Amino acid sequence: MSAVQIDFYTKPGCHLCHEALDVLKKLQKDFDFEIRTVNISESSEFMTRYQDSVPVATLNGRTILKHRADEKMLRRILNLQVAQGESSNS
Repeated sequence: MSAVQIDFYTKPGCHLCHEALDVLKKLQKDFDFEIRTVNISESSEFMTRYQDSVPVATLNGRTILKHRADEKMLRRILNLQVAQGESSNS
């Protein structure tokens, strides 16, 4: 299993969520990361936090995606994550 995990917050009926998830899955072809999908409607805490913001994706607690997925930006973030991971393994 990958050491890198992206938490993806979504809710039923969210068309932007489907689009953003497709972008993340496409990026998995080039980067080694897992996607943990969280349905915010199953948690009052997450509904309060993300109700008007989904989709939201976080990496190491930092928001890397909100509302729309910018593939180029996500690619840069993941490249930095890979570089940091390689330097910490040296």
